[in-house]
Amino acid sequence: MSPINTLPFDVFQIIITSCWEEKGESFALTASHVCRLWRHHVLDMPLLWNRLEFATGAPKWDMLEVRLQRSGQASLDIVVEEEVFLKSGMPHLRRIMQMIVPHIERWRSLRIVDVPHKVRRVLLDQLRGKSVPLLHRVEVVQERKYDRTWGRRIKSTSPHWNCRKIFDGAPNLRHLEWANPEAEYRLLPPFQNLLTLTIGHGTLDIEPDKFIQLVFRVLSASPALQVLSLPHGPDSDWGNDEDAENTAQSPIIHPSLKVLRIDSATSVRSVILRSLILPELQSLGEPFSDAEVDISCCKAIAESNSAPKLRGVIFAGKLNGNYSSNPAFHPHIPSLPSAIMNLHGLVVLVLRFVDFGGNNKWLPNLGNCCPRLKSFMLMRCVGYTVKAIRDMVETRMKHEEVEALEELRIVTGYGEQDGKASDEEAAWFSQVLRFNSRENMWYNVDRYDL
Repeated sequence: MSPINTLPFDVFQIIITSCWEEKGESFALTASHVCRLWRHHVLDMPLLWNRLEFATGAPKWDMLEVRLQRSGQASLDIVVEEEVFLKSGMPHLRRIMQMIVPHIERWRSLRIVDVPHKVRRVLLDQLRGKSVPLLHRVEVVQERKYDRTWGRRIKSTSPHWNCRKIFDGAPNLRHLEWANPEAEYRLLPPFQNLLTLTIGHGTLDIEPDKFIQLVFRVLSASPALQVLSLPHGPDSDWGNDEDAENTAQSPIIHPSLKVLRIDSATSVRSVILRSLILPELQSLGEPFSDAEVDISCCKAIAESNSAPKLRGVIFAGKLNGNYSSNPAFHPHIPSLPSAIMNLHGLVVLVLRFVDFGGNNKWLPNLGNCCPRLKSFMLMRCVGYTVKAIRDMVETRMKHEEVEALEELRIVTGYGEQDGKASDEEAAWFSQVLRFNSRENMWYNVDRYDL
């Protein structure tokens, strides 16, 4: 007898589960054909069979039925993708419904990818008014626009679909990804226990003030939320800067949010951030599209210490005219040094289009703050000297309570000499850190995970 066959069942179960997680769904079938003993053990492990994936134009219905039977009373992970409806729409939908609906109380996750509108509504409507206590993840993904001219399509019904009460029977829902332009997200109920909420592009094409109100409503209704990702519409900015400056929300404190990814105009994102106090916030998302906020946020951060654990940020000023012009002096720039002093967890800092007032007047003293700072970038900034930057780098190298800088980038405008490192300065920087390196993405907090 092979030594592995002498192991206790619980040890064998750990080994098989580990291999199954690494190799994928097909491993359970392979393991069940090794020998009689393995088959007996594998068939006694229902979690190896609890994933039902409808993702091909010709589903293997018999095998899916076998998986369902072998799953016993284990919770079910269900995946439905577009390909299953390309050649046979309604017959395949009816077969899927006959298979999964009788076991709705066992649903643990539901992932719907690029399916026709009607299929999406039919599947989600099964949750309406039902008790689904195990359901903790729902993903409605629309990665590309549905093209009815390709393949055999199911006729779409009215786009005015009411999504109320779909999730009322899922009190343990923890993760929701929602990319469904048909559904009005503002009709969804509050989620007391939700940890992750991701709304897809094209779902929230609304006016800036309504979008901001929605963000605050979501945060107020979901106290346990840790990740919030929302995109705004393509025309998401205000008509002028005064509208953004005059828009104010009553500050709210959210105790658990760690990631706030707002894909919108910088002015809209800035209005949201300056009205929030987020003691656990670590990330604003990807560079430029998500992580850039304007200098107007500095006053709130300086006064309320609203994001002490933030790990990466781009503070952006504004230009006097077109992209090739110099930065304009921002009235909130005096708050920038104090704001950065409060960002104790900062790892990556980018200052873009900032006028420091001449002679380093409002240049942050990075030599004695932000102890975890690893990467610093000045992009098209004016009013500072390279000597001040060198002094900061040297101070951090000597300071025992702060970490030395590992990366520095100084990008000047075309033809500008102010703020440009001389050959001697560039050589010194290159000896002590990565200077103006092009090897890595210039904004990447993950490279500096501690």
